[in-house]
Amino acid sequence: MCPVAAEKSTRRFPAWLVGILYSASGSMNGFVAVALVTVLTAQGVSNARASEFTFVVLGPSYLSFLITPLVDCGLQRRTWAMLLAIAGALCLGMSVALLPAASVNGGHGPGANLLMAALFCGYLCTQTYSSTIGGMVPNLVEPSRQSAASAWLNIAYLGLTGICGSLAVWEMRHLSLRIAALLVPLPILLSASPLLFTAKEARVPRAVGEAMRQLGRDLLATARERSYLFALLVFVVPSATFAMQNLFGGIGRDFGASDSLTGWVSGVGLAIACIVGAAAGGPLSNRFDRRLLFIAPAIIAGLGSLLMILLLNHHWYPVQVFVVGVCFYNVMAGINYTATSALVFQIVGRNNPLSATQYSICIAACNLAIAGAVAMDGHGSEIHLGLHGTWAGARGELLVDALLSIVLGGLVLLAVWRFGGGVPNPPRAAPANGHQRWSTVGRA
Repeated sequence: MCPVAAEKSTRRFPAWLVGILYSASGSMNGFVAVALVTVLTAQGVSNARASEFTFVVLGPSYLSFLITPLVDCGLQRRTWAMLLAIAGALCLGMSVALLPAASVNGGHGPGANLLMAALFCGYLCTQTYSSTIGGMVPNLVEPSRQSAASAWLNIAYLGLTGICGSLAVWEMRHLSLRIAALLVPLPILLSASPLLFTAKEARVPRAVGEAMRQLGRDLLATARERSYLFALLVFVVPSATFAMQNLFGGIGRDFGASDSLTGWVSGVGLAIACIVGAAAGGPLSNRFDRRLLFIAPAIIAGLGSLLMILLLNHHWYPVQVFVVGVCFYNVMAGINYTATSALVFQIVGRNNPLSATQYSICIAACNLAIAGAVAMDGHGSEIHLGLHGTWAGARGELLVDALLSIVLGGLVLLAVWRFGGGVPNPPRAAPANGHQRWSTVGRA
């Protein structure tokens, strides 16, 4: 890979600032995950059609890595991040203005296509923005503080997803469309504004022409690194996806929970529990192997899901079982989120000319695993058990999710122990030269 400029010995990029910067992605995700479906269905669009909107808009969560290499060249990553935040905010404001036209004819007119295109572009910008911030962190935050940065990142992302989604709904219901189109994107710009004043990476970005010629060789060299390929394998196996987060809203009735309680638990309750877990994941990621913290919470959550099935079968306070089970599951998910980000920072390392690209590829691998697990969990409601008939509903979904986590998670942990270079300690201090890889970390 091409050489980069030597790092400055002093860094003044506090861990909590990573959370503020990453909030821009939470603001966009809140609109897509919370406000979009709520507003469209209120304007006469069917749930099925609204879900199609969401499916299309979320495409960049799997595809953004295809363009992320651009932010590793041409300009400073800080400059790229500011430009991407501005572009994402403009696309989001345009999307708010397009909502009435998109609802015409049940969401099947030309306005709907324009809305999906605008939101797709906006989500692509903010997804690439988050990869850019993720690529900057290893160069601007000390290794011993990266677990704290990961915790702040996930706390801010989860919190802003809920807050900005609900706030966007209120603004679009109570304010004029023109004012809402100005206010809804504002959190993105506010979250990115510290980039104007914070430290920048000590690196000399390559010219676009030179970088694109070198890009293929750099990616090929990365693909040949055993440690990086092993990392992608760990991420892409659906062993720690916490996919039931996307399905809890549909199983509350199986536990006797009301629709309002189910909505609260799978919405606000989910966010609070994840934030608690993400906060706990910070110090844990600084004490234990981050691969273990990536897999182990999913195995523990899987055991909790099996207990939910057992208690449901015995009709033991089913509503309370649902509330406690969902909260416990999401606390484990929060720990996993923080460990995931901290693990990716450790994989990418410092002085890496492709740090944003590699960060994006790792996150795309995680999202691919989540998509597969959601599909498998959904089919779990139709599992046929022979003499016992069809195991439908919550039991089947929880069972499939638990088996994926426990069985595949156990196999991944075995592979880590056998082929992954032992059990490395989290980084305590900066390496003398180069960027840190798993293959350079000794056994505990």
